[in-house]
Amino acid sequence: NYEQTLAFLFPQLERDMRVTDFLYDTDEDGHMNFRHVMPRGVARVRGKPAADGQMGTVMKLYREWRLSGDMDFLRRLWPRAKKALEFAWKEWDRDRDGVMEGVQHNTYDVEFIGPNPMTGLLYLGALRAGEEMARALGDREAARKFREVYEGGREKLDRTLWDGEYYIQKYDGAPKYQFGSGCLSDQMLGQWWAHILDLGYLLPEDRVRKAVSSIFKYNWRTDFYDHANCQRIYALGDERGLLLCSWPKGGRPQFPFPYSDEVWTGIEYEVAALLVWEGFLEEGLAVVKGARDRYDGERRNPYDEVECGHHYARALSSWSLLLALSGFQYSAPERGMGFFPKVFPEDFRCFWSTGSGWGTFRMRVRRRRLRAELSVLYGELELEKLELGPVEGKVRDLYVRAGRRPVQVEVLRKGGKLCLSFPGPTLLKAGEVLRVCATV
Repeated sequence: NYEQTLAFLFPQLERDMRVTDFLYDTDEDGHMNFRHVMPRGVARVRGKPAADGQMGTVMKLYREWRLSGDMDFLRRLWPRAKKALEFAWKEWDRDRDGVMEGVQHNTYDVEFIGPNPMTGLLYLGALRAGEEMARALGDREAARKFREVYEGGREKLDRTLWDGEYYIQKYDGAPKYQFGSGCLSDQMLGQWWAHILDLGYLLPEDRVRKAVSSIFKYNWRTDFYDHANCQRIYALGDERGLLLCSWPKGGRPQFPFPYSDEVWTGIEYEVAALLVWEGFLEEGLAVVKGARDRYDGERRNPYDEVECGHHYARALSSWSLLLALSGFQYSAPERGMGFFPKVFPEDFRCFWSTGSGWGTFRMRVRRRRLRAELSVLYGELELEKLELGPVEGKVRDLYVRAGRRPVQVEVLRKGGKLCLSFPGPTLLKAGEVLRVCATV
């Protein structure tokens, strides 16, 4: 649920992984095995389903479709993906109120019991992604059901788990390995996915922002001299890092989930990206620097961020920082791309990639003159919409050129963004540049 890099750099490989997930590892009833047996198609033992992994895989399918726009790919996998999402109504949300209440196996190698924000928001995100895919395929009834369950879950989860600063877990009688009233760094994991997929806020925006700031407030440590951790040591002494969980208001269980006192870079990068998205730029960059200072080439291998093994893939959640800092969004089905940089807005440049190509973007604003260049260095890019921001003021003297071709566009303003709509699909091939010039 954390690694994002592969989808943006090797999209065909990631799409093939979705084929494995849904056509080989998902049973007719929607049960998904989260351990794959090689080679594909051999007999396997039906294991316990992972609530976080199964919901996350639904969102991964939506991501792959957004990056590629491949309707045949989506049609092929949708029947099993739909069953995988509806499996929640058999296993974790039998009353379909939009809140998971059952036994939820998860990435911490334990079962969370009862409503909690970690699997809860992944479920809400999966419902929203499922709704969008169903609507694209003309499955109106499924889209309606997913939206209905989402709306109920959004209201109930917010009402029952919000404690004024962050979202907690409610459970009754669980023997051990829960977090209860703790501040879990992963509580906004589903919202992190929603930002990546442009699904909007799964819970009230002001509370999401407060929860993200509380994670930094309570779980960020500037040293570990007095920190007790009976598990694996990934940060110590004068190092800085983000704990997986803390209990600032008391109530720590006698046996919390085993990894709660550890520091994982994969979750640090996730939270750092969330901090950037929610407007806490300095805090987000501090988390990144803390992680990279620990892996500086002297203390640890800078190319091997260890978690449950060397070169652990969760650290590839770091790709989300590029998305957050650049404000990058892309939808192949809508032929739309956008940038809203959170750093160096007067002279910003970054790398971008989609399912069909990659390149660079640069935007400069000097003396009220905006210049943007979208360059395709490999593959191709088809656009009908381009959003740029932050852009304030009235737009005048607009000029757009695709390669050597002048392009007429319709101009709209939306929340500090300059929205350009092309009269039809505009294809940019490798070596071509889309240029936008305007007075603002």
